[in-house]
Amino acid sequence: MPEVSMPRLSDTMQEGTIIRWLKKVGEEVKKGDILAEIETDKASMEVESFENGSLEQILAQEGQTVPIGQAIAVVGSGTDARQAIAVISGLVQAPVALSRQANAPALRESIGADGARLKASPLARRIAEEHGIDLSLLQGTGPGGRIVRDDLEDYLKKQLAVSVPAVAQPAPLTPQPEEVEVIPLTSTQKTIVRRLTEAKQTIPHIYISNELDMTEALALRQAFNASTDEGGSKVSVNDLIIKACALALEKFPEVNSSYQDGQFLRHKHINIGMAVDVPNGLMVPVVRDANIKGVRSIARETKALAEKARVGKLTLNDMSGGTFSLSNLGMMDVTDFKAIINPPEAAILAVGATRKVFVPVDGQPVLRALMSLTISADHRILGGAACARFLQEVKRLLQNPYSLLG
Repeated sequence: MPEVSMPRLSDTMQEGTIIRWLKKVGEEVKKGDILAEIETDKASMEVESFENGSLEQILAQEGQTVPIGQAIAVVGSGTDARQAIAVISGLVQAPVALSRQANAPALRESIGADGARLKASPLARRIAEEHGIDLSLLQGTGPGGRIVRDDLEDYLKKQLAVSVPAVAQPAPLTPQPEEVEVIPLTSTQKTIVRRLTEAKQTIPHIYISNELDMTEALALRQAFNASTDEGGSKVSVNDLIIKACALALEKFPEVNSSYQDGQFLRHKHINIGMAVDVPNGLMVPVVRDANIKGVRSIARETKALAEKARVGKLTLNDMSGGTFSLSNLGMMDVTDFKAIINPPEAAILAVGATRKVFVPVDGQPVLRALMSLTISADHRILGGAACARFLQEVKRLLQNPYSLLG
């Protein structure tokens, strides 16, 4: 029977989590049909069938994390599901062996004290194995008496209560289980934690800040949007900054580089990633070849990418190939901050809020819109002077915003 395996959907992917099954056991399946949605280290993806037939067996339940290459389902003719299940479970080597072991329990089943088979979800069995819990001691509350995760958690809480002495104890130094809510990490969150930790531990960061006058750029944006048709994409401050960074990267290509295996890689394309806040963490979709795109084109693209990020529909192509990143917290009234580099890129630009400040112009106080920029750079690739020159160019372009239209 054809097995459906957990696919490798990105270079960094090691495992995937089943979000939900879109087909049920016994349901007809056609080649190209979407069987399930999975969460990878980058985004939510879809698993499709490469066979015609029916979904004979689901081997990985919703919420279960499976390494790449492991079978998660069986698609077949629907006429011999029992044999397929037995073969995949490793119980038989040939059809004839199935008949000899027809009365044996499945590999993932346990036997209770009364000789009956215990039903338990894969996640419940994994928790029981980690904590050395005998499943025959539990009463399942799932469908058909199936032991599920909640049953294991209730059992562990009761055991903890029994093990605590009745005498008064000093205040705990760490939160106790009843004082905190345990929130398991999604695959995306695990990847964010791993990549940010590696970036901070392995990349020597250098931080350089600058301040610029955004008054003229804001006026240009207002003029752009006033002439935009109903339903058209409005130009954001972020769009102008993306364009300015792209043109500055053309002038200073060393910033558009990476460090790998003891050598520098200078990228020929200028692909700018923009950090997007999503419920499960942070996504960084990429605007490709931003240096040769107009501001309106960038505005349309960033709007579409941000929306896909928020609904979990970013593709691998949407998130790969970045050569420089931008993180803007200005809309949250953050004046300035330092961002962590998104490896293997050489730098990331942190953008703060614009604020109205009186500044001297020809000896007179004039109200201007000032904004802070801070570049975080890989010091192996870029020195402080190189970062400063790059920031100066970004500042020059934004303070003369019509230069972004050429």
